[in-house]
Amino acid sequence: MKNTRDAESGRLLTFLTPSSITGPSRYVRLKVTIVILLVTISIVFLLIVFFVSQFWLQRFLNEETQNQTRWQMETTKNSIEFFINLKVSALRFLASGYQFEQLLDQKVLYYLFSDFKKDFGDAVDLGVIDSLGIMRSYAGPYNLKDKDYSDQNWFKQVEVQDVCVSEVFMGYRGVPHFAVAVKTTIPETNGFWILRATIEIKTLQWLISTINLKVNDDAFIITPKGVLQTPSRFHGDVLKISDIKMPYLQHGINVSEQELPNGTPFIYAYTYIKDSPWILAAIIRSKAETSTAKSFLNQLITIFIVSILVIIVITLKMAHSMVNWIKEADDKRQEALSEIEHSGKLASIGRLAAGVAHEINNPLSIIGQRAGLIKDILEMSEDGKSQDFAVMIDDMKNKEKFISLTNGIVDAVNRCRTITHRLLGFARRMDATYELIDLNETILEVLSFLDKEILFRDIKLVRNLAPDLPQIKTDKGQVQQVFLNIINNAVDAVAREGVIELSSERKDAQTVAVYISDNGKGIPKSHIKHIFEPFYTTKEKDKGTGLGLFISYGIIKKLGGSIHVDSETEKGTTFIIELPLHSKEEGSSAT
Repeated sequence: MKNTRDAESGRLLTFLTPSSITGPSRYVRLKVTIVILLVTISIVFLLIVFFVSQFWLQRFLNEETQNQTRWQMETTKNSIEFFINLKVSALRFLASGYQFEQLLDQKVLYYLFSDFKKDFGDAVDLGVIDSLGIMRSYAGPYNLKDKDYSDQNWFKQVEVQDVCVSEVFMGYRGVPHFAVAVKTTIPETNGFWILRATIEIKTLQWLISTINLKVNDDAFIITPKGVLQTPSRFHGDVLKISDIKMPYLQHGINVSEQELPNGTPFIYAYTYIKDSPWILAAIIRSKAETSTAKSFLNQLITIFIVSILVIIVITLKMAHSMVNWIKEADDKRQEALSEIEHSGKLASIGRLAAGVAHEINNPLSIIGQRAGLIKDILEMSEDGKSQDFAVMIDDMKNKEKFISLTNGIVDAVNRCRTITHRLLGFARRMDATYELIDLNETILEVLSFLDKEILFRDIKLVRNLAPDLPQIKTDKGQVQQVFLNIINNAVDAVAREGVIELSSERKDAQTVAVYISDNGKGIPKSHIKHIFEPFYTTKEKDKGTGLGLFISYGIIKKLGGSIHVDSETEKGTTFIIELPLHSKEEGSSAT
C-alpha cells in the first residue's frame, strides 16, 4: 500500500481545465507572448532583409566602382597609346622627309624641332644619332651633342625593332624622362640613323590624371619588373622598385578585389599599354560611393523603424482580437464542461436512487408505526374513557412513552431531511463555495450513498483514514463529486467479494492525500495515458460515458490539487488524489 501511495503515474495527456483557461492573468500573458513572439519574428526577418540589402548594396557599389575603374583605365590606356602612336608617327614623318645629312645641319634640326614642339608641345629635345650610337646633331636645352648612347637599352631595342618607346631613365641630364625613337635605314650603305625625341614624365602624370582618384586611391605607371615610371602616393617615387606584386601578362583591362596584409580590401586594376614597356595600374582603397551608401542606409533605417511600429500596432490589434476570440471560446467551453459536470451528477443520482429510496423508506416506516401508536392511545380516550386518559397522562410511565414516541418521530424526520439534503445538495447546480471540511467525514458521507450497493455485491470495504487529518478549505460539493466518481469506478471494476480500500494521510505541511484502491482487473499501460480524456472509457458498452474521470481531473486541478493513477493488469488500480489545505481558487479569489 505504501508503494502504491508513493508511485507516480505515467505521462498523462494534460487538458486545459476551467481554472487554467479563465484566469485573467493568463490572457494578459498570452497577449504579451503573442505580441513578443510576432514582433521578434518580424524584427528578425527585417534585420535579415536589412543586412541582405546592405550586402547587395555594397556588392552593387563595388561592381559599379569596378566598372567605372575599368572604363577610366580603358580611356587612359587609349589616351597613352594614342599619345605614343602620335609621337612615333610624327618622328617617322620627319625622318622620311629629310636626309641624314640635312638633319646634321643644326639650323635645319632646330627648325624642325621648333615646328615639332609647336605641334607636339610635350617634347623636350630632338636629336639625330648615327649607327654607332653617337649624338651627331641635337636641338634642345641640354648639351648632349657627341654623347654616346650605344650602351642604352632603348638604342639596342630600336636597332632591332626600328621603333622604341623607352622606360623612364635619368640619362646624362639627371632628370627622369623617356625617349621615343625611330630608325631610318640608309639604302646605299645599309647603315642607319635614329631620330629621337625625349619627353618628361610629367606628361605621363598628366595622362593618368584623368583617372578619378580619391584621397586613399592611387594610379601610376610601372614596368613588368616593378620599376615605377611615375610617382606613387603609397608605393614609392619614380624609378623606385615597388612592393606591388606584378600581375601576369593578360590582355585587356583586369580588375579584381584583393586585400592588404592588414585585411583591408581594395580594388586592383591594371592593363598593359601597347607598344610600350609600361603597365597602367590603379589601386582603389576608398569605399564605393560612401554618400550613396549613407543615403540608402538612412532610408533603410527609416523604413525599418516605420515597419516595426506598423508591425507592433498590427500585432497588438491581432493579439487583442485573437485573445478575445480564445477567451470567448474558453468561456463557451467552460459552460459546456459545467453542463457535462451537471449531467454527470444527474446520472450518478439515477444510480443512487434505489439506495436513497431504501434509506428514506426505513425512517418513514418508523414514523408510520409511531404515529399509529399515538392514534391508538388517542382513540382509547375518545371511547368514553377520558378519565382514564387523563390518568394515563398523569402517569409518569405513560408520559415517558409519549415523549419517546414523539422523539422517534422527530429523529426519523431529521434523518429523512439529512438524506434528502445530501441528495439535493449534490444534484443542485451551485456556485463554488469554499469552507473548512473534514476530509474523512466527506468520504464517509459519499460512502453512505453507496453502502447498499457495496453490501449487495458483497464487496469488502477497508477504511484506513488518518485520525489526525487536518481540515482543508475547499469546495465540499465538488470534492464529493470526485470521490463518488472514482469510488463508483472501483465498485464497477471489482468482482463480487472484491476489495476496495480507502486511505487518507497528510503528505506534507500543505497537502493531504486520499488513496482509493481496488483489486480489480486493472488498466493496461497503453490506456493509462488516455483515461482522463473526455469520452474515453474502458467499461463495457452502455456502462459509462467516459466523462467521470475527465470531470474529476478538471475539478481537482481547479482546486489546486493533482490526481494520479497507478495500475497493473490483473492486480488492481490506485487513484491518488492530493489536495492543498487551501484551494488555489479560494486563494486567488481572496486576493
